[in-house]
This record gives sequence, structure tokens and C-alpha cells, in this order.
Amino acid sequence: MLATFMPCGAKLPVIALFAGAFFGDASWVGPVMYLVGIILILLGALLIKAITGMKYRKSFFIIELPEYKVPSLKFAAGSMLERGKAYIIKAGTIILVCNTVVQIMQSFDTHFHVVEEGMENTSILAMIASPFAVLLVPVVGVAAWQLAAAAITGFIAKENVVGTIATVYAITNFIDTEELELIGSGSSVAAVMGITKVAALAFLMFNLYTPPCFAALGALNSELQSGKWLFGAICLQLATGFTVGFLVFQIGTLLTTGSFGAGFIPGLLAVVVFTAIITSLIVKANRGISAEYALKNAA
Repeated sequence: MLATFMPCGAKLPVIALFAGAFFGDASWVGPVMYLVGIILILLGALLIKAITGMKYRKSFFIIELPEYKVPSLKFAAGSMLERGKAYIIKAGTIILVCNTVVQIMQSFDTHFHVVEEGMENTSILAMIASPFAVLLVPVVGVAAWQLAAAAITGFIAKENVVGTIATVYAITNFIDTEELELIGSGSSVAAVMGITKVAALAFLMFNLYTPPCFAALGALNSELQSGKWLFGAICLQLATGFTVGFLVFQIGTLLTTGSFGAGFIPGLLAVVVFTAIITSLIVKANRGISAEYALKNAA
């Protein structure tokens, strides 16, 4: 449930894109994302411990340590080739198909007529993503369907965020969609996207700390072996990503402009609801534990 807060290799292209486009390849962007991930894991562990009532019980983790050996160059090379093959297959299937679908949906409207230049808001992709764009206003300050579309495709594979942004903003001259890396002038990408640096940082964190790709969720489901806990994990990750993005955008906007950003009140209400739900779960767990101990003491 918590390991996904640590940025994986699939999220590195997203970090690289925003670091290059908005922060001049600043060296602090990547390390900060990992540091925030570590903090979220620690805080999340405390929350889950309180929700499950495990703080009242002793828990032992026993693992058999492997036999330590001298590193093998052959094994390292084999592992590298295996991982490279897996990524090539992923890039040639999931990412390619997803970007192709995004391109088709952006090129046609609901009547399957070709969308004219400047009328992209009438495309199928814009109509699907627009309702979700409203939910991102407390995070980025604008209801941009392009950013919503990137976030949605990111749930399939996080690398899709880069490809989708390149497609919907028509900035393929600045983003290599095959290598998933920034080329040319990063400031040009920022100008086309039309969001502030604070909003870009908030949107980056939103994508990093919301639920990961479908493959990771499948692994999470097989480990938890519980539909209820899987649903709880997804809700926790969504709430965490939204809350972090909301706090970064609103506090950053307050510090840079002297006032809160757009969507402050709705976003604050959402965070309050998240807090109330978690608090109620903790109270429920505490009551259950207290009743359990009272029953044992009576016996």
C-alpha cells in the first residue's frame, strides 16, 4: 500500500519533463520527490497502524537473510538485459497503444469528424477529460482538460503522462515520444502548457503519489488478497496525491502571490472529508480494540 509512494523508474520521465520544462534542469527536483515519498511512507505507516489497531499489538517480522556472495558480472548483465527487454516490450505495446488511442481521440469529435486546428476542445478526448479537469482545479488552478487527460492515461502507465502531454499540447518538437525525454527548449514547453511553476510542481507530485499503473495495482491485489484492502489502498493513494498537490499549489501560490489559488475552498473541503474519514476509521479501530480487551479481562 505504501511502497508505491516511492517514485519508480516509470515515473522518472515525468520528473525529467517537469524539471526540464519548468525548473531549468534543477538538481533538487528529483531528490525532493524521493524525500517526499519517504515522508509519505512514514506518515502512511502511522495511519495504517492506527486504523488497523496494530499499535496495541506486538508484531514480529522475520526474514531469512541470503548467503552473501561476490557480485557476479554475468548475473548483473543478465538482469540488465531482462529489465531492458521488459521495458522495450512495455513501450512497444502498452505505451504505444495508449498514445495511439489518445492521438485518435484528440483528432476526432463524437461524430467522428476530423477536429479542425484550434477546435481541440470539441474532440472526444476533451469531452472525456473535461469533467475530471474540474477536480484538478484545487491542484493546478485551472480546469485544463489536457492535464486531466495526461493524469488519466498515467494510471495505465506513468510514462504515458509524457506522451499524452506531448500529444495534446502538440509539442512533439520538444518531447521525443519514443525516447520519452525532453529535447529543445524547456521554456517553450512551459509556455505552451500555460501553468505556473508552483502548479507544475503540484501536478508533478499529484501524478507521482496517486495510484500507480495497472500492473502495480495487479501486484498489490495479489499481495493483499482482499478487495476491501485494495479499494482502501487506492483511496488512500488518491487522497494522498490530491492532498499533497493541493497543499503544494495553495501554499506555494500564497507565498508567491500573497493569496490562495483557485479552488481553495473546494479543495480544503475535500481534505477535511479525507481527514474525517481517516479519523472515524481510527476511532472505530480503537473502540474495537477496547471492546476486545474488556472481553478478555472479563473472561
